[in-house]
Amino acid sequence: MTPGNQQRAVRLSFCILAGVEAGVLGGLAMLGWFLLSSALLHHSVWTIPNLLGSVLDDGEMLRSGFSGVTVSGLSLHFFVAGVVGILFGLVAAGIRSRRRVMFLGIITGLIWFYLSNAFIWRKLGALVWVYSSPRTLLVGHLVFGIVLGLYPIVLAAGTQPEPPPAD
Repeated sequence: MTPGNQQRAVRLSFCILAGVEAGVLGGLAMLGWFLLSSALLHHSVWTIPNLLGSVLDDGEMLRSGFSGVTVSGLSLHFFVAGVVGILFGLVAAGIRSRRRVMFLGIITGLIWFYLSNAFIWRKLGALVWVYSSPRTLLVGHLVFGIVLGLYPIVLAAGTQPEPPPAD
């Protein structure tokens, strides 16, 4: 491998890892919003993770508390957030303007909102709209997009040279 190809491979690896990190952090911020909004609406805080888990486990219907379905839902949530983060990291790697990256992050959150409505929530039908508000989901995805937009900060933190060791 030539030095130029090696530098590109290292740069691509940093972009992917920074994308995963930004995606998972965005997923964590989104989950925090879902937990807060569920508590404010006097629902179980595990409502949305349980809804996501019921996508994977057809035998289990919505539960009010923490269960195996909740773990499945959280796993699905963080997996998808990480994948979206990887894709975002690859797309945003060539963009130098932080405003454009932030804008792209918010647009990515909105696209994920509409894709999740089309493919994940439709599988559950009316159950989703009984137990969750579309506005809650939209705000959660916007929060995710804003955190994704902080990707350049995550990328810069991973590419900073390490300080020399103290003697």
